[in-house]
Amino acid sequence: MKTTLIALSTLLFSFTTISDNPVDRLGVKGPLEFNKINFKLAWTDKPNDNYYIQEYLPDGEKPESFNQMLTIHLFDTDIKTENAVGQKVKELTARKKTDAVCNYQVTESPDGKEFIVDFLLGESKGDKMTIVEFNFYRYKQIEVSKKKKALVVYAYSRRSYGDDITTFFKTLKDDRTNYLNQMISADIPTVTIESK
Repeated sequence: MKTTLIALSTLLFSFTTISDNPVDRLGVKGPLEFNKINFKLAWTDKPNDNYYIQEYLPDGEKPESFNQMLTIHLFDTDIKTENAVGQKVKELTARKKTDAVCNYQVTESPDGKEFIVDFLLGESKGDKMTIVEFNFYRYKQIEVSKKKKALVVYAYSRRSYGDDITTFFKTLKDDRTNYLNQMISADIPTVTIESK
């Protein structure tokens, strides 16, 4: 459980390297669609026995300098959705002490079975903002093989760099509403994992 919470609290700024043939570990080869854009599987990993991650990028985007990304995180363990969201909120609350733009909001579905945490992160060098990233993490407990429970986090990230950050902030309010509505209405991809 502690390992799972540590993995959940990891800062998810992605600086991975793209592979020509990423291994689909979740049965979601893609492409996935969000905001009328197709996202292709770009990178996968299984950092430990219970954690899977797959990242999807639009054509022409690179992990180290992406503008948009979809990610599927799967925690193959029976962790309650509320606990995972609470851990993310704790991480973001701590980050606010050192990140001037960090902000977040939690939205709960009417049935209480899903949550969306949308949050803003920034990175600076000296007094200059270098990266701003806006994220939507949609949390849902699912059943995988033999009625075993797992937690899936379906995430959309949008980034801006350097001189483009001012424009990013100007459109953020409208963009946030649009992306939130899309994330709420999106079908979370059905994941499958091999039995251990």
